[in-house]
Amino acid sequence: MILIVGANGFFGTQLQKLFLKKKIKFFASDISLKENNYLDIRNKNSIKDIIKKNNIKIIINCSCEPATSKSKKKLWSTNVEGNNNLIKCCLEFDIKKYIYISTSAIWVKNYENPVDESEEYNPVENYGKSKVQAEKDIISSNLNNWTIFRVPMIVSKERLGILSLLFDLILLDKKVPLLNSGKNILQFLHADDLSNCIYLSLNINEKNIYNVGSEEKISLKNLIEKLILEVNSKSKIFSIKDFGVTKILSFLNKLNLSPLNIYHLNMLKFSLTLNSDKIYKNY
Repeated sequence: MILIVGANGFFGTQLQKLFLKKKIKFFASDISLKENNYLDIRNKNSIKDIIKKNNIKIIINCSCEPATSKSKKKLWSTNVEGNNNLIKCCLEFDIKKYIYISTSAIWVKNYENPVDESEEYNPVENYGKSKVQAEKDIISSNLNNWTIFRVPMIVSKERLGILSLLFDLILLDKKVPLLNSGKNILQFLHADDLSNCIYLSLNINEKNIYNVGSEEKISLKNLIEKLILEVNSKSKIFSIKDFGVTKILSFLNKLNLSPLNIYHLNMLKFSLTLNSDKIYKNY
């Protein structure tokens, strides 16, 4: 039996769809679910109970306190301490494999070339730092079989992430602000593609980290222009020079007056794409 942790979140629900289609047996757990499916990974006994009752052999950790969280304590307790509890339970119950979903937020600066798995960490806020620590804890653990998938923004028709803000402006024929020139290159990942990677990894014995991003890479400006044309919007793009704009928006975020944190803001002005050659070669 496979345990999906964070099964009630966006990606957890997408992964369940594939497993149902492939007729793979799994147990869905989440802190937001009730009764037998309730799981708080900050409580090790809660994890143990589910493993024992459901004969769990593989654990897929899709759970996390999100990048939009304002609480460093919550980020650390879930993303780091919770991950450590899962690692300890994997060792105690001889779990066959541990799969962890990481993020491109471990690198936040302007990258001219696609980054590969050997790129040094460069997080700038608590979410990215918590994911870095979680990765390090897995790598330094005594687990015999683990896979880490590093992913950019996961999208699907059900979820567009911060892009939904742009969509709203475009659908309402409003002006769309663009930091600087908008020439920075972005990359996304469809939820179905990540689900397929996880499915393929289930029977692979390894200790490996993979970057997983779509083959298509596009500048932020070109993306917005395509969206405007696609829906026949009357929206116009206007550029804003970043003379302190990012700092102001970061301050507003701390006051809960902006939906964008430092990671999101830098994503709107920096280039970052993942080199996925390794996973294409191995899978």
